[in-house]
Amino acid sequence: MRIRYTIPIKTDLIIPDHWDIPIQGGVCRVVEEYGRAKALEVVFANQPLTYAPHIQNLAEGPVKMSITGRDHHMSFVTRQLNEAMAFLRCFYEIDLAVEEIEAKYEGETPDEEGEIAVKAMSVGRHKPPLPLTFDMLTRAIMAAEKANGPKFEATLASASRKALFEQQFINSFRYSFLLIESLFGEGQFKTAGLKAALKSNAEFVAIVDAALKERIKPKPEHTSDTSILLSGAPSAGDVIDHLVEKRGFYFHGNVKRKDAWKPEEQGSAEALALLAISVVQLIAQRAAAPMFEEIYSKRHLEDARKVGAVIVFQIKFKFRAPEERFQREHQLRISLPGTKVTPKMSLTVAQHFLQHFEFTLPVAALESAQCTVENSGERVFDIQFHTKDRAVQDVTE
Repeated sequence: MRIRYTIPIKTDLIIPDHWDIPIQGGVCRVVEEYGRAKALEVVFANQPLTYAPHIQNLAEGPVKMSITGRDHHMSFVTRQLNEAMAFLRCFYEIDLAVEEIEAKYEGETPDEEGEIAVKAMSVGRHKPPLPLTFDMLTRAIMAAEKANGPKFEATLASASRKALFEQQFINSFRYSFLLIESLFGEGQFKTAGLKAALKSNAEFVAIVDAALKERIKPKPEHTSDTSILLSGAPSAGDVIDHLVEKRGFYFHGNVKRKDAWKPEEQGSAEALALLAISVVQLIAQRAAAPMFEEIYSKRHLEDARKVGAVIVFQIKFKFRAPEERFQREHQLRISLPGTKVTPKMSLTVAQHFLQHFEFTLPVAALESAQCTVENSGERVFDIQFHTKDRAVQDVTE
């Protein structure tokens, strides 16, 4: 059996000349596409079939089968390539997507091909497309007419998010803390002074309190002093002390320390990075507050009306008032800017309707609601609440 690994190259790279490189009993070669080096391919020939992933049928549980990997080469190959990139990064900005490796198991004879149950496996991180509502774009453009954008906050928050997605948790924390320190640190750089400055700032303390309620949770396998702290319901002051102490640890490294941080051990900083980005996101949102002034909400709707980009939703709903044995039927019209009904818009209309019903008829029992687009009749949602059977006399109002 032949095992073939393909490791994408993240960098836009040109290698003018290249040939096979021996590696751990196999060969490594550069895969080109239109003159660019797109991947490294590592191939091992004459491998035992036992290295191929194995399918096991399970007698119990909701999952009926599992796939077990038994490939002994992959971890050693990825380790060696990671170490190789460390040498190259001393000279160049180059990176391999080792976390997105693809492995293929190919029979070298027809008999072998028939015995391989799982012929390919790949791992990777999925980055979904960004869903951006149109009003966010229009608000930003309108706000930029009268004020400069919060470029300082945006630059550091963006750098922190990017590092977080790339699982560079230490760098993510550094960018986050740089923003925190710059805005709220009052120029203090010694630990005691910086802690005092941050804890005396009421706005920052409120941000940390809010972040603790909405923070992103790390993976359970990455235990750290940060995750231990957060498991004990800490106060904002406790968190600020911890952030400043970790700032000292990660900003002022000493490789001779027994507990020195290691750049290749990013998982130990995951909980810290997620905590810090939760704080930074709230800081960035406050900096972008001018986008959400009421004047822009009105202008967004007015501009939409001028070009006919308004959808009118008609909601017919039935309910019972207390102590009444008959149904009442009402209608509600909701207008939103737009040219087509999107899932987000449907949810917004449903939420608005339910809030309206709860506010105007707080003790009534909602039984059903049907929403359509006025004029076209396009169905948007149907809501049905099941109640006990009782005599019903329909009354339309």
